[in-house]
Amino acid sequence: MASKKALEKHAQAGELYHSAEDIRWATPEIVAAYRAKRLQCKTIVDVGCGIGFQTFAFAKQCSHVFAIEIDIEKIEKARKNAAVLGLKNITFIAGDALSPQVIRQLKDVDIVFCDPARLPQETERTTATIQPDISELLRLYRKLTDKIAIEFPPQIKEIPFDCEREYLSWQGKLNRLTLYFGKLKKVERSALTLPAEEKIVPQMGAVLREASAPQQYLFDVDPAVVKAELLAELSAKTGAALLQRGKNIVFTASALVNDAFFVHAYKVLETVSFEQKLLLRALRRKGAGTIILRYSIDPKEYAAVRRSLEKELKGQKVICLFRLDDKAVITEEVR
Repeated sequence: MASKKALEKHAQAGELYHSAEDIRWATPEIVAAYRAKRLQCKTIVDVGCGIGFQTFAFAKQCSHVFAIEIDIEKIEKARKNAAVLGLKNITFIAGDALSPQVIRQLKDVDIVFCDPARLPQETERTTATIQPDISELLRLYRKLTDKIAIEFPPQIKEIPFDCEREYLSWQGKLNRLTLYFGKLKKVERSALTLPAEEKIVPQMGAVLREASAPQQYLFDVDPAVVKAELLAELSAKTGAALLQRGKNIVFTASALVNDAFFVHAYKVLETVSFEQKLLLRALRRKGAGTIILRYSIDPKEYAAVRRSLEKELKGQKVICLFRLDDKAVITEEVR
């Protein structure tokens, strides 16, 4: 029986060969399918194929896939998984992707994709610890094609390459960063959200509207837009204004805006002082019973602050509480 996490990564995980650690690093099926569509071609190379989830998506979009993996155990699982799925257009190559012995086996290559290995214990990702060495991979594989795509850790701070940075979110959470080189580069940076498959790119002259006070609705912004630095474009696209910066980016508008890059929407019920007595009085007026804190707070304090409010309340309504300086914004989630 496949775990829930495994089934979230691949619908047929129950039939496939994998370990819990394999699933941790495996590309979600929906992400793999999107990327395979963007990289559709005749012959593609998948460097660091792991147990094969991205490879199998490529095999459905491309005529032929070369799948390279240095870990013998993983590539054997990938072979077995391909057989289970009935995919016969994949050539599996066990070995170091940077070695001449591996590279000389690659023929008529249109696109190269690489999902490099990262150290799981790292607290901060850097290009120096990614394997295989990205600069060397680019040097060697550009002899085959300039169309190269590389998955990078989405939280990495420095990207010293001329490429498109595509930040991808899945179900409102930042999931992947893909770098596109050569003719695959369309823009400097982009944000894409799944499952809606909506994309936002830099727009000349886009102006970030800002608000000093909440309007009738608040919106959580998709983290892919934040990482891609496309807040101005989102503001121009939706007509909403930036209300709050920091860890939680919040937009506001006078009307409910349905946009894939707004993860959640909240209706503003009241804005009051954050002084506890005044806040509790307002929460009781709104029939509050459960409080969800939607502002930056030390995780160690979250439960205590929430309990201190909820123990004074007897209502049934779930309230989402935002904080703007010394003001509390009482809201309810509407989407």
